[in-house]
Amino acid sequence: MSFIVRKAEEEDALQIQHFMVKTGVNQQIPTGDWSSFLIAENDKGDFVSIVRIQEVTDKIGLIRSLIVDSDKITTMFILEFLEAILHYAEDKGITSSYLLAANNASFLNPLGFKKVDDNSLPTELTALKDVEDHVRKGLPIFVKQ
Repeated sequence: MSFIVRKAEEEDALQIQHFMVKTGVNQQIPTGDWSSFLIAENDKGDFVSIVRIQEVTDKIGLIRSLIVDSDKITTMFILEFLEAILHYAEDKGITSSYLLAANNASFLNPLGFKKVDDNSLPTELTALKDVEDHVRKGLPIFVKQ
């Protein structure tokens, strides 16, 4: 099955919210900047994954809200989607892409992600409440530079 990855537009807002509910994600997302989302669709036009890339600074990005419909994708797709996300971030001038992980996610290593020591995180990143909470819980953070 083929997939297309595209930048979200304002018209996608409702469909993004429906996709989040359908996949069981109960997460508040800022609703003014839908263009910070990337959408992966299958050849039928169904959403299979979405992600939000927050530009923390001109050079620092935070990959957030990576949501997948596990019934419609494979592990290989997730890697390919992450690769597309990184290319998109690079095209925007982001040189350091951070990702908050729930575990040691070794599948990120082939994409060039490295686990980051909490003490070496940029202050602009640690100033974000959810990053601060993630660090306090002792969960890993990865960076691709």
